[in-house]
Amino acid sequence: MDPNPNPNPNLFDSPPPDHVPEIHDSLDVPNMSSNAQPTQPKSIPPESPSAEVQVHHLRGDADADADADASVCGPGPGARTDSDASDASKTRQHAAATLIQAAKEEHSYTPLTAIRKYWRAFVWCMFMNIGALLWGYDAQIGGATLSVPSFRRDFGYTYDGQYVLPASWQSAFNSVSSIGGMFGGLSLGIVAERFGRRGATALASFVSITAIFIQFFTPPHANGMLLVGKLINGYALGMYVSSASSYCAEISPLALRGITTGSVNLWIVIGQFLSNCVIEGCGTRTDQYAYRIPFAIQWIFPTLLLIGLPFAPESPWWLVRRGRFSSAEHIVSRLGGPTVDAPLFVHQIQDTIALEDLHRASSTYLDCARGSDRRRTIIAMMVFVLQQVAGVVFVLGFSNYFFQLAGFNTANSFKLGVGVTAIGIVGNLVAFFAVNRFGRRPLFFWGMIGCAAVNLAVGFSSLANTQAARWSEAAFTIIYNFVYQVGIGPLGYVIFAEVGSAKLRSKTVGIGIFVNSLCGMIANIVIPYLVNPDEANLGGKVGFIFGGLGLIGSVWAWVYIPETKYRTVDELDALFEARISPRKFHKTDVGALTGRV
Repeated sequence: MDPNPNPNPNLFDSPPPDHVPEIHDSLDVPNMSSNAQPTQPKSIPPESPSAEVQVHHLRGDADADADADASVCGPGPGARTDSDASDASKTRQHAAATLIQAAKEEHSYTPLTAIRKYWRAFVWCMFMNIGALLWGYDAQIGGATLSVPSFRRDFGYTYDGQYVLPASWQSAFNSVSSIGGMFGGLSLGIVAERFGRRGATALASFVSITAIFIQFFTPPHANGMLLVGKLINGYALGMYVSSASSYCAEISPLALRGITTGSVNLWIVIGQFLSNCVIEGCGTRTDQYAYRIPFAIQWIFPTLLLIGLPFAPESPWWLVRRGRFSSAEHIVSRLGGPTVDAPLFVHQIQDTIALEDLHRASSTYLDCARGSDRRRTIIAMMVFVLQQVAGVVFVLGFSNYFFQLAGFNTANSFKLGVGVTAIGIVGNLVAFFAVNRFGRRPLFFWGMIGCAAVNLAVGFSSLANTQAARWSEAAFTIIYNFVYQVGIGPLGYVIFAEVGSAKLRSKTVGIGIFVNSLCGMIANIVIPYLVNPDEANLGGKVGFIFGGLGLIGSVWAWVYIPETKYRTVDELDALFEARISPRKFHKTDVGALTGRV
């Protein structure tokens, strides 16, 4: 318990000090924090001309017309008098002063103090990320099972005394989950708006349990049945990751938003690590359970989610949009403890949503391509395009290939693969500390540069046909994973969750996951043709391709990726609406930009 609790210790994504006057001077929103005792603001004297103009704007066109009629004919029944206008002005100025003080407190917290005070929000964000863990587990287990002899026996055929899975089925099994994820991500915008973040996660859990059932009980050589199970599970996975990203962005304190949204990628890597460990333990079995046990373990994660979801808090942003203000206040109190000013936070959410309503009357997928939201949607998509441009599938997907070239046998190369994913977990933990210290934009940009450099190093190493060169390629694989997981891996999930407007966030996030799945599917189809000896046979020389593409992608990131660190929702709204250059986001004074005092 804080010995000196602040009356307004709101850490959430509420409008900062410079925003409040403009919001209240533009919208006639009921004051939900009337019990608060704000101080008289010094920035707008009650009799100042700006206050008079702002009150006139606040009251809207209908009130302005009434005032015009009164000036000619005199005040009619129910018309506002000068005294009423003065009282309204003072009330709104008092509310604005309260919001200014709350926003100042919000920006004063560090991540450490935010975790101590809002640990419940942090814990629930980690809980919702269990769905992201399943995304990583499924993605890794799909490729790993192809190396299990009993799987190739049951779903392939015998060729020259060896079990072989046809290339067409390999491509189908590897890509079908991504196809499901594309549609799962897109559907989140509809499902989450209707049923909330918890409802969307619950639906994904039921779908996933059904899909895992299909995979587990698929009989040998029923390849089509297994394919359907993977497709359905992919749909659930797309919803899981989209919902987790939106949820973390909406319930996290401002100081923790980068950590919780970035943790989506951490849980994906943890899922990959677990899948490698499971295959290591079961892959040598000679019966059907060599691959059925890895399938069955997936049941654990949606079951845990269904058990915990009844106790998880719903997003207060969704509750406010549904008009459930008292429920939103209760959730805020649960997340922030007894010292948080819940009515004030709900009022701030209301103001932000109402401000966005001035620019867009609807919230359809088409709105994501209109006005300033088009730019925000492009950024949300491009962060995942750039991950593929940086060669993540090439380097990490073919890590075992490089290890075998270095002279390791199949068993040891797989163990090294487990170590590579462990290095990825360490990289994500480093990103936890770096995301707020250095910011989103620098980490993403330099992460792109670092990945491009490692790709080029792999390419140059492949030119020499020596054992030392093969060892270099294997070492660069490990270095690449660390660089990727410190930079563009987690930062992609941070940026795409933060960059969308509050009204369109679930749809923007869904589009981002759609693009993520699409790009991953294309990369998994194309890269084997570039690497495999019976095709282009480029091997490590593919690093030159992704090294060059990575440098081009770095230029795009420098020009278009904005700095969203410590920017509240309506600050980002103002910056995008004003078409501020992404390179100037971090140093732009939003108060001066909007004429606020």
